[in-house]
Amino acid sequence: MSANIVRVILEVPEDVDEQAKEIARTCAHEAAVLSLWREGKLTLREAAMDLDLSYHDFLDLLAIKGIPVVHGGEINREAIEEASRRLANSHQ
Repeated sequence: MSANIVRVILEVPEDVDEQAKEIARTCAHEAAVLSLWREGKLTLREAAMDLDLSYHDFLDLLAIKGIPVVHGGEINREAIEEASRRLANSHQ
């Protein structure tokens, strides 16, 4: 798969320090990756790699941002409850 480059240009006042510019750049990059992931254009692993995060750290980021991991469809509550029961039983 060949990669394309998307550039985001943000004009800021001249008196904005370099640290603030870097924070803005990082946030813009993160927002772009999350947007592409939400649209199904990146897999979880691709998005995590693009942000230099592990798979689990990317899942943590989604949780922090309040972004559901599952897109559309119904959540299988029975499967979740069964997994919770098995996990609880394995710790006894």
